Amino acid sequence: MPVGFYLLFTKVFNMGVPEEYLAIFYKDSMIQMATYSVMISSLFSFSMTLIEDRKQGVKQFLRLSPLPESMYYVSKILTQFLINSLLLVVIFLVGHFVNDVQMDFMTWITSAVWILYGCLPIVSLATIVSLVKDPNTASVLNNMILMPLAIASGLWWPIDMFPEVVQKIATGLPTFYAAQGAKQLAAGQLPDVKGMLVIFIYFVGIMVLSIYLNGRREEIKR
Repeated sequence: MPVGFYLLFTKVFNMGVPEEYLAIFYKDSMIQMATYSVMISSLFSFSMTLIEDRKQGVKQFLRLSPLPESMYYVSKILTQFLINSLLLVVIFLVGHFVNDVQMDFMTWITSAVWILYGCLPIVSLATIVSLVKDPNTASVLNNMILMPLAIASGLWWPIDMFPEVVQKIATGLPTFYAAQGAKQLAAGQLPDVKGMLVIFIYFVGIMVLSIYLNGRREEIKR
């Protein structure tokens, strides 16, 4: 879906973009839709996978096995990272071959790695959403989170088009820095230290909350 949106933005909604800015427009739009794609996968796919595993009794099986439960989550996160990486490859290939987006090899790699890092808070958020028993309720919750977050992060439209209060909110969101840092890398710059810290703090904070909520859930079940 994000690939379709990327083509729509760059081939249909590119009217009015000056010729000299088209290359930047294509590159920035590619990064924004790549970030959005990883967000969708991290939130929807990861949360639904955890819910489905719980329904099939995977966690009960883990308690009977010698493997620590943490290994289960590590393997799931690594699998999700692989899926996200493949999504990035697809969108980057479309950007390169359809819109002639040009970057050197290391810039492609570092931009992709940064987007994966920038969406870590979304992966941790998915672990909280997965605590919802009903997949349909979880899907609704994911939709309520995803679209407002993507819009406020400037993934659909530049944040300077929004009121000042929305712009201030955007600069406090990890997904804003996920795309912003990748754009900076694509332009030959280093990502802001603030962005790196914001992403890390969100990730750790949400993971701590997830561990607490999961522990409370287990206590209630006993």
